[in-house]
Amino acid sequence: MKLLIFTACLLCFAGCQNNDVPNSILNKDSMGKILWDIIRADQFSLQYLTKDSARVNVKAETMKLYEEVFRIHRVSRDEFQKSFQYYLAHPDITKIMFDSLSAQANRQRAEVFKTPSRTNPK
Repeated sequence: MKLLIFTACLLCFAGCQNNDVPNSILNKDSMGKILWDIIRADQFSLQYLTKDSARVNVKAETMKLYEEVFRIHRVSRDEFQKSFQYYLAHPDITKIMFDSLSAQANRQRAEVFKTPSRTNPK
């Protein structure tokens, strides 16, 4: 009987936790995709634009990349920032999202290293 009561209380407690995001906030999947592209834009900026910093305003070019990401995902900068602040205030949701992004990066890294080289061995 105690086990039944404990299980019922546990289910009630678990049901009270709400990981759903409000309608005014980008959903977890959309936010994850946008963050993935933002991270990729940052990597591009670090790897390529900074090497040509004498001729390129790196910060301005990076901001253009961000705007392109927002355009592709049909979201405004304000929507993204509002959603980003929401997720930062909810670390339980954010941790899951960043764990997913990390797993995605690991899968892509594994694919890159698994692909055979196209050079002809001598």
